[in-house]
Amino acid sequence: MASFTSGGKTIAIDCHEPPGPGPFPAILLLHGSGGNIGFWSERVAPYLATLGISLYAVHYFDRTGTSRAEATTILDGVHYPKWLSTVEDAIRYVSTRPKVDGGRVALLGISLGAFLALSAGVDSANRIRAIIEISGGMPEMYAPNVRSTYPPTLILHGTADSVVPVGQARTLDTLLTQKGVPHRMQLLEGQGHWFDSPSQMRILMAIAQFLGTYL
Repeated sequence: MASFTSGGKTIAIDCHEPPGPGPFPAILLLHGSGGNIGFWSERVAPYLATLGISLYAVHYFDRTGTSRAEATTILDGVHYPKWLSTVEDAIRYVSTRPKVDGGRVALLGISLGAFLALSAGVDSANRIRAIIEISGGMPEMYAPNVRSTYPPTLILHGTADSVVPVGQARTLDTLLTQKGVPHRMQLLEGQGHWFDSPSQMRILMAIAQFLGTYL
């Protein structure tokens, strides 16, 4: 584990780097509202290592001293901007690590983290190579700022998601199509906000195919 500073706060970041000197492409993992980094990093990091890709899991809740995000904190206009600022600082930090190819940095966000990843893409299109969003969506306030230069995006969503409705994925698909942004969408039939083991494997395969093209 390493750390960087954002807004005067120390932010922890879990580092999963393949063996060897690099430089390697890198993915920043942004957890969901439950703050559970381990579930996805334990599954994704070993898989990415076989592809020669580093994974960095950002503890962005450290910025606000949050352990779990509720709707009141997500929508209060205070926490979300600070988390987004921390993501921006994390991108800069990771891009300068010795084993990272700073020109090949992507974001992987789950749920709340997906909203943050998509928001960061609006302001960081020139520094983010690609975005993978799982069970999230584009906040309405950021949608008007999406341009054709927005990073290529992979949309992954369960059709039975009762937390973030699948309509968010379809709305994002329409927006990116209208703006001419390269993207792919894969809807997992019958899956909710969390995925069973076969669907997790399908997600990993979709991520590998996407990264093979855009990272």
